[in-house]
Amino acid sequence: MILTDKDAFCENIRLCEKAMYSLAFSIVRSDSDAGEIISESIYRAYKNLGTLKNENSFKPWILRIVHNTAVEMIRKNSKIIPTETTLYNTCDSNGEDITVKLAVRDAVERLKQPYRTVVVLFYYENLSVSKIAQITNTNTVAVKKQLSRARKMLREFFKEDFNG
Repeated sequence: MILTDKDAFCENIRLCEKAMYSLAFSIVRSDSDAGEIISESIYRAYKNLGTLKNENSFKPWILRIVHNTAVEMIRKNSKIIPTETTLYNTCDSNGEDITVKLAVRDAVERLKQPYRTVVVLFYYENLSVSKIAQITNTNTVAVKKQLSRARKMLREFFKEDFNG
């Protein structure tokens, strides 16, 4: 499958759609803004498809575009105010307790940036630390520290919720 083919590009976009939304939403926390970011990112990706060196790296490449587009949107438009809406699918597809899923989702939503983004990419999108570093334009040491701090914050959130 050659990515210069329009159908192949669209199929890759479809395969990355949930990851793109999760990342965009984790940054701007608004459905409409996340949709705008995804649309702009797809346009930018298609326009710059020639810069993709390896078609097996499509997902990190498109997620980096989404990340950069979201950050750019926030910088340009400081009126974006994070809102409390559902970030993750809470359907009981794996037989897990829905209350646990909701508690985890709420705790992740309470994280500030960049911690929320690295948690979403690492735990929900199953990306490696090196891929996350590539997407967020940081280094692996920074991503590892952010993940470690995020885990600590999440533990604190759960201590507050269950002990307070």
